[in-house]
Amino acid sequence: MFTVGDTVFYSSNGVCVIEDIQERTFWGEKKLYYILRSSHNEALKLYYPVETAQSQLTEIVSKKKAELILEQFKNPPDPWNERMQERQHSYQKILKSNNHIQIAKMVNTILRRKIELESQEKKLSSGDQQLLNQVLPILYKELAVSLDISVEVVIKEVEQLIQNH
Repeated sequence: MFTVGDTVFYSSNGVCVIEDIQERTFWGEKKLYYILRSSHNEALKLYYPVETAQSQLTEIVSKKKAELILEQFKNPPDPWNERMQERQHSYQKILKSNNHIQIAKMVNTILRRKIELESQEKKLSSGDQQLLNQVLPILYKELAVSLDISVEVVIKEVEQLIQNH
């Protein structure tokens, strides 16, 4: 169980702070809920049941794990699947897995593809760009919190790792 003030990771909502724990009634059922404030979108207040079968709330990755995640940006990209529907399906499975290493590998592949296309004066598909727009702020924020650095420093580090490898 988490406590008030804990910083947690909440799947697609990213890094959140537990502001309170209160009993609330939703859909006619009274339960204990974490009241979360998204650090990605401070206007967003979330309610998450304290007791649930498969919790989507996890601790923020450790500094060591964050460093391993960053290391993924040194690697060459995974093979590019030209079939967009298959690629998007594969990426959605990776996101649902909440496996940070796999998510970083996916992001590395898409970012490197974007750079390659831009060098040919082409653009990334809108679906791939939307995925980056969704995932990057969340990934960068969690890495920043874990490494105790700013998001801007994380962005520069990722860009540098991709350029140098």
